[in-house]
Formats: sequence, C-alpha cells, structure tokens
Amino acid sequence: MNTTIRYILGGSAVLFALLLAGSFAGALHPVGDSLAVFRLHFAAVLVLLALGWALAGRRAALALALVGACAVGPTAWMWVRPAEAVPAATLVHYQKNLLWVERDMTGLAGDIRRVAPDVLTVQELTEGNVAVLSALNDVLPAREVCRFDRIGGVAVASAWAKIPGSGFCDETLGVTGMQVEAPQGPLWVVSLHLHWPYPYAQAEQMEGLLPILAGLDGPVVIGGDFNSVPWSTSVARIAEATGTARVGPARSTYREFEPLVPLPIDHVLAPEGRSGTTETRPRLGSDHLGLVARIAL
Repeated sequence: MNTTIRYILGGSAVLFALLLAGSFAGALHPVGDSLAVFRLHFAAVLVLLALGWALAGRRAALALALVGACAVGPTAWMWVRPAEAVPAATLVHYQKNLLWVERDMTGLAGDIRRVAPDVLTVQELTEGNVAVLSALNDVLPAREVCRFDRIGGVAVASAWAKIPGSGFCDETLGVTGMQVEAPQGPLWVVSLHLHWPYPYAQAEQMEGLLPILAGLDGPVVIGGDFNSVPWSTSVARIAEATGTARVGPARSTYREFEPLVPLPIDHVLAPEGRSGTTETRPRLGSDHLGLVARIAL
C-alpha cells in the first residue's frame, strides 16, 4: 500500500480519535455534549480506519482500534440494557414534547387517558395545544403551568393533590414543578425543556437550572425534552443535583434524522435506586414520541 494512503488512513484515524475524546469532554466545554451525539459513529469509524491503518503496516494503530472498541461498550449498553422488574406499586409518568404548532389534540388526550398516568410532564405548550390539558381536567386536576420565553411553555399535571404553595416557575429557564401528595409521601414533579447544546445556550441555561433543582427538598421525578443524549454531561449533572437517575434504556424519541442519527433526547429521571421501565408512545401530531415511565414507589 502506498505512502499516501497510509498517511490518509493515519490522519483520519487520529482525527476521529480526537473527536471521540471530545465527546467525553462535556465537563470541560459544552461542545463535548454536542459531539456526544455522535459518539458511537466516531468510535465505529475510528475502529475501521485504525484497522485499515494497521493492515497498511502501522501495527501500533491497533491500539486506536482498541480505544474505539472500548468506547462503544458503555454507550451501547445504554441502548440494550435489559428491562428491570417493577413491583405492582408504581408511579406512571407520561412525558411529552407537544410541538408548538396548533392542531387537534384529541388523539394525544385519548392516549394519555389510556395510559392513565399519575403525573404528566409536557413542553412546548402554546395557545394552540393547551387544549390537551383542558381535556384532562377530570383525571389530572393538579397542575402547574409556566410560560417559556423561547418555544412554548412547560407544565406538570397530576392525579395526586398538589401541596399548597409548592409550585414554582422560571420562564427564562424553561422549568416548572410542584410537590404532590403521592401515596408514599410528598414528591416533586418537574418538567423542563433544555436548549440544544453548543453552539446554542444550553450551558448558560444549566447554570441557572442546577441551583433551583438542587434546592428541591425530598424525592424528585423529572420529565423533559433535554435536547441531550443519555450519556451527556448535562443529563449527568441534573441527575447528580437532584439525586435521581434516568429510567430505562436509551430510546430514540426524536426521529427526524433516523436511521443515521437516532436521538434519545426525552428522558424521565426518578429517585436514585428506584427500579423502572420505559416505553415510547406514538407521535400523535408532535415531532417527538411520547415516553412513559413506570417507576417503583
């Protein structure tokens, strides 16, 4: 194999190794969370390039292939980890980005009724789709609604009674929540909508959000459109601040770029150590799938 091809393979392998390393660097710079979306892609391409470079005579390139293969493991596990067994006593949480456009909401309201959640979290709530909450007044009467100064508002609703005075809202940060009287005691229910990562304003938004979330006293469940993948630094920081963990495996909820780039960006977080399962629900007019979590109480 000629020298030019070896240089091309080597240079490309080093480039993808750097991109892969950058996908783990979200704690150092927000661009890391943007690169994290493509972590599996970077790792797969790195393995192929490094193997080609090794076959071209650069045996040391096998080390790069090993790095790429090792990077695949933890990320792939988030997609394929087996479902957990959940006891009979569960909290059912329905999470949905509604999409800000105006449309008939009866299909979504019907699906929520069929699932019969204890709590509901929604994003991109507007004058055009707020009817979905009105249609659920009888089954999810407790609620907190908050405008968001970007694309629609955020809201939480619950079949359980709201603890008076517990509701909060920050229109600039896209977060709202309330504490409800769950069967096992008070429980915070939070809905949030993060901006996209770098070069958008997610990092700045996170700096405002984390003190609010860390200040919630007691167990918390969070549903939202995080616009970040499960293995991102942003998701990890929110989980750490609230003593929570993601429920279920990674599930692609925004499928505009599939099959090339599946985007698991809607998440439900529950108190750490609680078992739980998730399933996706149809789009029903949105550009996001719904996400239903069943969490052990």
